[in-house]
Amino acid sequence: MSDERPVRRSSKVKVAEFLAAVGEGNVFTKLQLFEGVPGVAQADRRMRDLRDLGWQIDNYKSDPRLHPDEYRLTAIGTRIDLGEQPKEAPRPRITAARRREALERAGFVCQSCGIGAGEVYADEDGHRAVLSVHLADPGPPVNTELSNLRVECQRCNAGTRGAGRAAPAPEEVLMRASSLSTREDKRRLYRLMQSGRLERDEVELIFAEWLRLSREDRVDVMLRFAGALIEED
Repeated sequence: MSDERPVRRSSKVKVAEFLAAVGEGNVFTKLQLFEGVPGVAQADRRMRDLRDLGWQIDNYKSDPRLHPDEYRLTAIGTRIDLGEQPKEAPRPRITAARRREALERAGFVCQSCGIGAGEVYADEDGHRAVLSVHLADPGPPVNTELSNLRVECQRCNAGTRGAGRAAPAPEEVLMRASSLSTREDKRRLYRLMQSGRLERDEVELIFAEWLRLSREDRVDVMLRFAGALIEED
């Protein structure tokens, strides 16, 4: 008597096996799918999962010639039903030009906390903000369009607020917000929460631009500006 046990196949593998039998270019119905993989309750969802593995399956939305209950297997992807291993998805690449566009659109400030490039963190003496561009939604299919790019400083991008300190608890933030001394401060904070970025006046914006200069240029601009102030006096 053999002790061998049958290899258990996943629902996705069973669906892949059914589709491979249908063949590229052929049409099948949702009913045929469910009948072809008995015991798989969410066969249609497992079929959609195969798209991430290179399987191209069209429906009436992508091909108007199909009926609402019909699908066409346009291309077969990774044959997981034959034991093929999915290839590692390539890391999304954001071009330098697109990064520059995203930074310019954001005004060279973090879209989460509002700090400008090169500005010093108020609670971290000497630590300056470095901005980076990343995908707002990294899920497949990879979208590197400007609408899916977000600019954040190193702290916001890492999900921390200060070196070695974890992000605060929601209740802590709410308690501090509620304890603000004036109603105007509370209203301003609420506006900031709605906008998602700091309200920066012209002085702060100019200072942020000054910080982006080289050390030599910063000193030069500061001294010349001081001279202009003395003349005004």
